[in-house]
Amino acid sequence: MIKPDKYTNLELSVVNISAQVIKILKENEIVKYDEVLSMLVKSYGENVKLVYPLSVNFLFILGKLNYHNKLDAFELIT
Repeated sequence: MIKPDKYTNLELSVVNISAQVIKILKENEIVKYDEVLSMLVKSYGENVKLVYPLSVNFLFILGKLNYHNKLDAFELIT
């Protein structure tokens, strides 16, 4: 998924969607899971729903996201 090949849609790659999640979280401190997803769907279409969980997991592995259970929201770790 991360390493592109000739069939990869770069707009819907894990790296690009992760970058867009970071951009959204830089603009707003804490954003709900569904709100981030709806912003991405508006920009990239319904296919982003398949890549979004992978992108969020990628950011967690890198230590860039905090998840707040009570709010069901993300916060960017700087």
